[in-house]
Amino acid sequence: MATQMANRRESDRVPMGVESAMPWVPVPSSASVRPRKARSGILGKLVVALLVLILLFGVWQIGKKLHAQANAPLAQTVDKKG
Repeated sequence: MATQMANRRESDRVPMGVESAMPWVPVPSSASVRPRKARSGILGKLVVALLVLILLFGVWQIGKKLHAQANAPLAQTVDKKG
């Protein structure tokens, strides 16, 4: 048991949180510690593309409304002069 503790990393030997209350818990297996592979599926890309299109459409609609608001007073003054 002592040799197993000596071969472990420093961060694994220092008890933190719940581990200090449960010294009998075995070391996690390498399969559970291994990081998961990131998914790069086409579904995720389609969702991102759809969200970007919705955002661009919203910005376009806001721009149209602001343009109409800004042109309303100008249109009245142009008609009175002409």
